[in-house]
Amino acid sequence: MGQRTLVFGPAYLDRVLRVDQPLLDLDLGGPLDQSVDGQLRFGPGLTLVDPDGGLMDLALPADWPGPTGRIELARTLAPPTSSMRRNVQGLSWSDDLGGMGAGFAAALGGDLVSALGSEDDPTSQAITARLQNLGIAHHPIRFPDHPADWTLLITSGKYGDKLPIGFRGCHAALTSLAPWLDQPCTLRVVAGLPNRIASQALRAPGAGARFFAPAMRNILDCDCPISRFAEAIDVLSCNRHEWEQLADREEVAWKLSVLAITEGADGCVVRFTSPTGEPISLRVPAFPRSRPPRDTNRAGEAFASTLVATLVAGGWAPGVADESLVRTATERASAAAALVLDRLEFGFPTPEEIDTALVAGRID
Repeated sequence: MGQRTLVFGPAYLDRVLRVDQPLLDLDLGGPLDQSVDGQLRFGPGLTLVDPDGGLMDLALPADWPGPTGRIELARTLAPPTSSMRRNVQGLSWSDDLGGMGAGFAAALGGDLVSALGSEDDPTSQAITARLQNLGIAHHPIRFPDHPADWTLLITSGKYGDKLPIGFRGCHAALTSLAPWLDQPCTLRVVAGLPNRIASQALRAPGAGARFFAPAMRNILDCDCPISRFAEAIDVLSCNRHEWEQLADREEVAWKLSVLAITEGADGCVVRFTSPTGEPISLRVPAFPRSRPPRDTNRAGEAFASTLVATLVAGGWAPGVADESLVRTATERASAAAALVLDRLEFGFPTPEEIDTALVAGRID
């Protein structure tokens, strides 16, 4: 089998709104690093409303092109014992490529399989053009009667918040990934697709290693829980908040070869089994930086893609893992995540940039 990475996951357009303060106070669970689906009711201004009645009013930049109105969130952002009441000032906006599928394909140099609308759909055309400009080989599954997905991404920069609000189009109609399911590949990545679709891709034959990157909606899916197909996952990476929302997380953990849990400024924990059969929990601190982040978007994808790429390049195969290789992979992943915090636009550090940062020991 040749060295090939095949990525199944969404490619979106992100409308990015940068704001002047934290979205949630620390005692209410901030900073936010989670995705949530939304329904837009057109109107003046821009207000987020959660199911418990929490409100976040966003004062918009003068040149804001939309959307405007009331966005009803699929779930609450603040703890159940509190209610969100925020007034936040938008500083600037931009459009960018988004979606975990696009992110992992770019970071790993892989082929991307994702859903798109018709060839005449303007959003689908914009996504295709951005993927082509980045040199990402894209194999779209077309849904002519559905528009492409897009996301309103609210980020607080140095305060560490990342809140993608997804508006679902063609990916909601996806029922099968054929004919790409059993394509031979060294690494198969499944990122952010509904669990019923993700399980198809992970269980299909032909992959040397299988990596799953869940979003919060994957964690909370009770109709097709992750534990139902966890035996088909070799590596899983998510953040601490997502992991602790997974009801049967320990059952899932024991079925994985490698589990990586990121904790923002507190670093990460990687769990795996040594060749002698010993369960190991390896903690690695966040890679040192001399300044606050410019943007926390894509940090999770930078970490996870570097972790799994280093493992595979080091000769790892699903099953047990050598501690020295896992440590090397985790340290490289932490450096990659720290480097991407300086980027405001879509993109990822190169292996050479990661190696340079590791030699320096910090990002200045």
